Amino acid sequence: MDTASDFRIRLAEKGVEELEKSLNNVKVQRRKELIRAISGLKSEVQIVKYSYMPFEELAELESVVKISETAKSVLEVVLKAERDFHQLNSKYWLEYLAHLPELLKRGEIEKAYEAIRYFSGEIVSSVQIADNLWLCSFDCGFKMEIVTNSQEFKAGGNAVVSFLPPRQFGDVISEGMFVSARLDKKGGLTHEEILSIKDRLGEVESIVLSLL
Repeated sequence: MDTASDFRIRLAEKGVEELEKSLNNVKVQRRKELIRAISGLKSEVQIVKYSYMPFEELAELESVVKISETAKSVLEVVLKAERDFHQLNSKYWLEYLAHLPELLKRGEIEKAYEAIRYFSGEIVSSVQIADNLWLCSFDCGFKMEIVTNSQEFKAGGNAVVSFLPPRQFGDVISEGMFVSARLDKKGGLTHEEILSIKDRLGEVESIVLSLL
């Protein structure tokens, strides 16, 4: 298996790099200790990257488990910090690393859009914040704030969100991007469900590739 080119492992590599920068700006105690813990994962990611193991086995590799568990322990601290862009960015990448075993269990993937998580849920509210820009509160089992430039996504409707790194729009922060798809469920999408909406994921593919 070409683990060296796998989008999930490359994103994990990117995540460690991003966390080394963003954690410096999170308003939290023990900051240097947290950064050291994350920096220590660089060698573990390299072991995973050049393992060339089947992905289902790779998900249980000691290095993958260590990456996940370390991210979870740092995340516990970061979740208590003041909510701002740096906190949300750190939260995103820590959650990505924490869910790496689950993502690898998808098996071999072909496209970058398969390397991230998606959630289906309900748009609870929608507020216009600028010309052609709306801030939506999205409930998929937990709350997210999503900024969109499309009038398609209205309060009371169902939607699917691609879980991407946060983006700042003036004073508000978007925690993902709506996808023009509807699924009758609340919660995370399975790999099969993601593939079922692949025709709607061209922009997501471009964004994920741009991260790498």
